[in-house]
Amino acid sequence: MKAIRFHDYGGPEAMKLEEIPQPAIKDDEILVRVIAMGVNPVDWKIREGHVRERIKIALPATPGGDISGVVDQVGSAVKGLSAGLPVFAYIGLMGAYSQYVAIKGDIAAPKPSNMDHLHAASVPLAALTAWQALYDKGGLKAGQRVLVHAAAGGVGGFAVQIARNAGAEVVGTCSPNNFDYVRGLGAGSVIDYHGTAFNSRAGSFDLVLDTMGGDTGMRSVQLLKPAGVHVGVAPPSPALTQALTAAGQRAFPIMVQPNGGQLAEIGRLIEAGKIRTTIAAEFPLSEAGAAHTLIKTGHTRGKIVLRSGA
Repeated sequence: MKAIRFHDYGGPEAMKLEEIPQPAIKDDEILVRVIAMGVNPVDWKIREGHVRERIKIALPATPGGDISGVVDQVGSAVKGLSAGLPVFAYIGLMGAYSQYVAIKGDIAAPKPSNMDHLHAASVPLAALTAWQALYDKGGLKAGQRVLVHAAAGGVGGFAVQIARNAGAEVVGTCSPNNFDYVRGLGAGSVIDYHGTAFNSRAGSFDLVLDTMGGDTGMRSVQLLKPAGVHVGVAPPSPALTQALTAAGQRAFPIMVQPNGGQLAEIGRLIEAGKIRTTIAAEFPLSEAGAAHTLIKTGHTRGKIVLRSGA
């Protein structure tokens, strides 16, 4: 089978399309013929070695965490899945840019019937990150006021929809050219993240989802209510932790985990028309480097995907 691999940390050119053996499955695993893969910012950060102290990988390595495809083989201990079933999954931080993957059966979920594989591949990591950040870490409840930073991005876009569907009042931050897009996802109002409109929102949010970090995190302290919750995709800095603690607020980092049950819940919301995904661009697997160059700009609306067949 073909897979993208890099043998050392480096730029996009470090990734090569190579022939490698097809994986064998264990009793609790399934073999998935991958049709499409999602591309996420963590992919290029791992490939360039920026997170090597936190995320240890063995080289050569195959990037990627999102897949959508068809079950090819089923281990003897796997229940509820059968060969020929379309599935999607977050498989972990590595291994997705490949024509076949062997994964635990319990991390896969049936692909939404109203979504093709390219769109389905754009969902798992970002949607599960938003779901686990809002519910598992943030304790999301109906009636709360939720601020989603970078609401036009992959995680942010799903977070807006999930929070809105839960009955929360959602405010999103983005650039002005994305205002209509974020409102269309369900945000009741939007804020230009470059502007000063934050000043009028001090102390008004129960929960802030921060996918940006840095100054954005520190700004969130003033925006949260007493006992409010800050959930970030990176561990909070000592300064942010100190500021939140002094204000009586709480901070939780989120490191997304594969979860077939939660992904199935997300899939049902997709089938009900309550969550949608947006494809920013698609590339053949052989052009994974171009996909990484694009996502590194940080200005894509929605998700970038790869297709395995070309």
